[in-house]
Amino acid sequence: MVVAEILTGIALVQKSVEFIKSNISTVQDISGIAKQIDGFFLGEEQMNKGQGKGMSIAEQFGSVEKSADDFINRKLLEEKRQELKFIINMRFGANAWEEIIAERADRINKAKEAQRQQRIQARKQQEEIMDILKWGAYAFIGIGIMMGLLVIGVKAYAKGKIYNAPKDYTRNQKLNNGTIIAPTMTTCRLKKMKVFKNKLACIYIGANKTYEMEFTDVHIGCPKNYKCVLNPNGKEPSIDSVMESLRSIAK
Repeated sequence: MVVAEILTGIALVQKSVEFIKSNISTVQDISGIAKQIDGFFLGEEQMNKGQGKGMSIAEQFGSVEKSADDFINRKLLEEKRQELKFIINMRFGANAWEEIIAERADRINKAKEAQRQQRIQARKQQEEIMDILKWGAYAFIGIGIMMGLLVIGVKAYAKGKIYNAPKDYTRNQKLNNGTIIAPTMTTCRLKKMKVFKNKLACIYIGANKTYEMEFTDVHIGCPKNYKCVLNPNGKEPSIDSVMESLRSIAK
């Protein structure tokens, strides 16, 4: 697996450099060979990743052949890097290669930071989910406790239920013992009548400006007076409100 990675990396480096050498004079700007430059760096990463990994200690330090291969591969990679740097600087300016290296490093740092923020966000979301589950469990336990107390209370009430509870008083008994107070009554006398179609509005007045209004049919007529609840300082119904009431009744 390690050897395969190194060989793949070497092939990718060589292929990328050869393409750039063949097309450097025809591209208008660096974007025209950006894909191949990325291919060079990818091959370089594969070569670096494969060197000295996946082997035992004896293989890493005891193999002259392996050490020689690593040395040759590193020299080949450095030569290709210098060759690529030279042709890019010759085509796009003396600082073009350094700008590519700086931009690549900036992209790598931004990608690492984005991954770090994603891990932080994922950890935060996991903590929020755990908090929700925790408080949900607390709420479930609380509801269970409340239900248990309610059942206990119902059972206790059922055991201690009071029989032969006193029956309710009549209205007269409540009036006599003061539980309810009877309203003060007064005599309301007919003051005005208003007719609309076959309906009749009877307006009454009692003591202390107590006003009442009753509705009936024309053929029945308005009683001259009747007992009504004392409502001091009332306001006499206006003609408009009386007529509106009559219209609504006559519909």
